[in-house]
Amino acid sequence: MLEKIYSSHKKWINTTLKFGCTQEEAEDIVSSMYLIIGTMLKKGLNISYGDDVNYYYIYLTLKTSFLQLKNKQNKEKKTSYDLVYDIKASEYVDFDTSNDVVLDELDKLHWYDKKIYNMVQNECSITELSNKTNISYHSIYNTFRKVKKHLKSKI
Repeated sequence: MLEKIYSSHKKWINTTLKFGCTQEEAEDIVSSMYLIIGTMLKKGLNISYGDDVNYYYIYLTLKTSFLQLKNKQNKEKKTSYDLVYDIKASEYVDFDTSNDVVLDELDKLHWYDKKIYNMVQNECSITELSNKTNISYHSIYNTFRKVKKHLKSKI
């Protein structure tokens, strides 16, 4: 089965390139797909579709591997940015004073704004909160963004 999948190697590379990655990333993702499929075949996975291969399953494996790679890259970028931001912020902001200012400003906010901000900041993501409360994602996002902008302006 793996030989049948490998016979369409160029097709898998081209499909992965359409996700928006580089040639090198596409080759890594396709190699990863072969390893994943090979492991799953050994565990008894049947990805045949009649006499052919279930291309949709392979597409999903490629797409998932691509998304995992991009998430990993984004986390690395975010982490390095946060470190630089924290160093620069510590030079200019007195954190004890700014913490008091933030808490005071939070107390002055409308209860809804305060609740949304605290929940997103401390408990769950915007998506999770939207799913739990049936409040639209954009409404929660805009409220959180507005409160965060307000608090930053007070610091």
